[in-house]
Amino acid sequence: MWIYKQVPYLSKTFHKKSPRSIPLISLIVPARNEAHTIGKTIESLKSQTYLRMEIIIVDDYSTDDTVNVSKNTVGADKRFKVLDLKSIRKEKLSDWFGKSYAVQQASMQAKGEWLVFIDADINLSPQVIEKAVTFVTENKLDFLSVLPHQLCDSFWTKVVQPIPLMILLLNLFHIYNQKSKIAIAFGCFIIMKHSVFDKIGGYEQIKNKIADDAEMAKVVKRSGFKIGIVHAQDMIKIKMYEKFSDLWEGWSKNIFLGLAQNTRIQSKALKALFILAGFVGFFSIFLFPFILIGISLILCLFYRASYWEYLFIYSSLLWLFEVCAQFIIQKRYGIGSPKYALLSFLGGVIVLGIFLDTPIKILSGKGIQWKGRSYFHK
Repeated sequence: MWIYKQVPYLSKTFHKKSPRSIPLISLIVPARNEAHTIGKTIESLKSQTYLRMEIIIVDDYSTDDTVNVSKNTVGADKRFKVLDLKSIRKEKLSDWFGKSYAVQQASMQAKGEWLVFIDADINLSPQVIEKAVTFVTENKLDFLSVLPHQLCDSFWTKVVQPIPLMILLLNLFHIYNQKSKIAIAFGCFIIMKHSVFDKIGGYEQIKNKIADDAEMAKVVKRSGFKIGIVHAQDMIKIKMYEKFSDLWEGWSKNIFLGLAQNTRIQSKALKALFILAGFVGFFSIFLFPFILIGISLILCLFYRASYWEYLFIYSSLLWLFEVCAQFIIQKRYGIGSPKYALLSFLGGVIVLGIFLDTPIKILSGKGIQWKGRSYFHK
């Protein structure tokens, strides 16, 4: 896997700067209804070896006990600040999608030379911040994202989660190519130069983009700044979804608004057709070989013609190749449980269901729900 080999490893960054040259960094943790996870994230931030940092936890209009859990876990640690958006602005902003408004507000209070955006359900090893700052300064980067280890605990996350993530990984080799306009990022951990964040206008210009991490990477790269990505599976762990309903809603959100927004087509009908084209692609890769195995096997049993046997062998080899490829990618990129690659056809069915559901929501104008918020295609 040549793409895999050209992405550096964060854990192999060893150089340390003297205490006098260590820049102040600002960690920003947007949290919405994360009372059950925010405590572990705060504890992993407390254990960081980096010497100069401020940590801003910004509560994004949570309806649970996120604020109190955050304050109780922070305790007397002066590096932390818990920012409650409800105390700043009572009404919610309909023209801001996802966590963008929360991050933008926190960044206005940040004093660090570097901004680090992390999710509220992430687990960090103690040296992550220290190595990330060293990596971006030594490689003269303006923006860095990571490839984390994707934890998949439930049956459905193990089966479904790897499939859309593997599709995203196809763009990896474009990231370090400054001539390419293609850029991706994983929003669970992003470190960005504060001055660059201010020059591009922060989250203001992507406030209505649901895939804010990838959109921010694109804006930074197209503005002439240098971006990068590193392997950090051994240092950063994240669990995107736990329940099947969360998984369905989450990827519906990403396909419905992320994929639809990444095309310049304005017509709802044409965007629906664009997503249906993605459906055909997924069907061809993940389901067609398996269906072909079933059809050829049935025909072999009823008709003793040799060409049906050849078709069965061909489709079986095609499916086996797909399973092996998925197993290798999952193992190398730290995505779930590789052995569940044998059930890729089942995960493909679910992803195809999401792809079919998305055009319906676009055309009907129903929108989708995510963490108690409704999002509509514009």
